[in-house]
Amino acid sequence: MQLQNDDAIYPNISIAGTDVSGLTREQAISALNIHKYDERIAGVRVTLTLPDDSELTLTGADVGLRHDANEMVQRAHTIGRGRGLIQDVITYLQRLEADEVSFDIEFGLDAELLNEVVTAFTEDYNSRLSASGPEVYDDRVVFTKGAGRVSADTWLLCVLMYDSVFESLSNEKPVEIRYALPEVRGFEDDILALRNSVFIQVVSSEYDRDTNSATESITGVDFNPIAAAVLVGGIEPGETATFLLEYTEPEYTQEYLESLLFRDLLAERTTWAGGAPGRIGNIELACSSINELVLLPGEEFSFNETVGERTRERGFSIAPTLVQGELVPGIGGGICQVSSTIHAAIKPTALQITEAQKHGKPVAYLPWGWDATVDWGNIDFKFKNNTDYPIRIEVGLDERRLTARVYGTIVDGFPVPAPFEAGG
Repeated sequence: MQLQNDDAIYPNISIAGTDVSGLTREQAISALNIHKYDERIAGVRVTLTLPDDSELTLTGADVGLRHDANEMVQRAHTIGRGRGLIQDVITYLQRLEADEVSFDIEFGLDAELLNEVVTAFTEDYNSRLSASGPEVYDDRVVFTKGAGRVSADTWLLCVLMYDSVFESLSNEKPVEIRYALPEVRGFEDDILALRNSVFIQVVSSEYDRDTNSATESITGVDFNPIAAAVLVGGIEPGETATFLLEYTEPEYTQEYLESLLFRDLLAERTTWAGGAPGRIGNIELACSSINELVLLPGEEFSFNETVGERTRERGFSIAPTLVQGELVPGIGGGICQVSSTIHAAIKPTALQITEAQKHGKPVAYLPWGWDATVDWGNIDFKFKNNTDYPIRIEVGLDERRLTARVYGTIVDGFPVPAPFEAGG
């Protein structure tokens, strides 16, 4: 018969299916092979992956996972003891015929520690997700679906990790969790708002008459919102999609248009200006009104509108003028040589003369038919810029040499300047 100070466990007692009757605590621990429970805990591994591929990996030690085998051995050993010698002996005898008492080995973890770690990881992710607006780069846009609209459920992830720790323990293999955010509705509005923020209208450079230069050109930027919506619709909330930016170059960049403006000499003619100082003064005054005048494509030059009415108040002098074939004194006499020289310059070119009338008799400074008379309110000299680029008229007097030039841009052979030829 066992004595009270005997260290053996009483009869009919088992732990986790192992009969430990008659064993000392040390023998029971050995019989239970407690090391295998330690090894199972050491093998626990759970990995949580969020939509941005950030990972949280926890082992059994990270969450304080433990077993109670030692406690169960101690509890088995205390059955029937502690009530005095006689009662302990009676209990021992009773245990010989009594039903088996069975203890299970259970596992537990530090739930507070698990919640703390998972909560910190999830809140960090939610913070990044909330702040992850579209990232615009030189060639692309990276769009996070649901940013600012959805977030990871901290409580749910804590429960998932808790259950997965015990799943890994039970199956004795690692567990991987891929967490998906709730579905997002209305992301199309986010895409349209993004497009509005990156869209830049292409602007081609144009000639600015005020600055006499090419305006700034702008390269267009856009992306296809329909293709973007299809792409985002195929990914999970929290995942990213990349849209390639589409660049549209302007028809004319500022640098290119600057290189074209007034690049080519389209027309040129020089005539000899004779006569008294009053006539020369009239020619110079008319030249000053016309010189550096720019005509945009499609615009028409009118000599009368440009020079204006010839009056004494405007500085014009009395000088001989040809009227009905006769030279008579008149205000602004001599300015017909300016209109005629410009006419003679452009006559052999592709520039479109829309109104011109020769004098009633040949003039001394040009062959017959190459001149163009003007008379305020009656006769005008006009031509149109029928090219695709601005043209500039330069006309001036240098020691009685009156020269008219027209500068523009020759592209694909148009307009082709032609040499001066006598004749009408």
